[in-house]
Amino acid sequence: MGCAYPRGSTHVTPVPAGHSTSGEAPPDIYALRIIEGAFPDKMISGLPWDDDGTGPDPFVRLYIDGRLVWESDPIENQTHPEWNVELDRNIRVHPKSQFRLEVWDFDSNVSANPMGHIERTGLPGNALPGAIARLQLDNKASMTVLVSQPRAQRGVGVEYEIHPDAIKVLAVQPYSPAARAGLKVGELIVGIGPERVAHLSDKEAASRLSLASERGNKLAVTNAEGKSERVVQMDTGHLWLVY
Repeated sequence: MGCAYPRGSTHVTPVPAGHSTSGEAPPDIYALRIIEGAFPDKMISGLPWDDDGTGPDPFVRLYIDGRLVWESDPIENQTHPEWNVELDRNIRVHPKSQFRLEVWDFDSNVSANPMGHIERTGLPGNALPGAIARLQLDNKASMTVLVSQPRAQRGVGVEYEIHPDAIKVLAVQPYSPAARAGLKVGELIVGIGPERVAHLSDKEAASRLSLASERGNKLAVTNAEGKSERVVQMDTGHLWLVY
């Protein structure tokens, strides 16, 4: 039987307000808050939203380039639902990206009815950073959102698997100290600062990796076969989590 190795992610902490500037952020990423919606009292057909005569149970789906990146919880029996929730990661919307926001009426875990959508190339024209925007959907409905400057975090930006003598890199966040240093999926971290991973407990190895960027510790890294060791130096810049 194979051995199950512990897996985890390096720690992420928010950057306090005022400690990052828009000039530090990568281009085309934004924070997004879904504020509220406004829908007709009945469906376009004139029928009630639900068979029992109650209002719809709307929830939101957001797609970027055809990929579902976020889905809200439904709000029961509301034609004017208020979510007022900021997505827990930034969104990346290039000028040529397909931005699609859909609203659905929840019926069950396997059934939902469409309530409206908006689809644009790039962000909708009135969704300017720092301004509340009312997005007109395709069925006399609307959604209100707030696009703002992206949120910054502190962290290395690595998902990993701890082996007895190395930490295997499973994923690297694209806008992170690890990515900017050239760390790659599949590589093995065999040293953190002056310590070899083989001499650390699993907990110590995970903690030291999470603090390596902040402390300025260099990483000793090999390829997946444990050969061609090189030294990686990460910067102390921000981590920008995106969907």
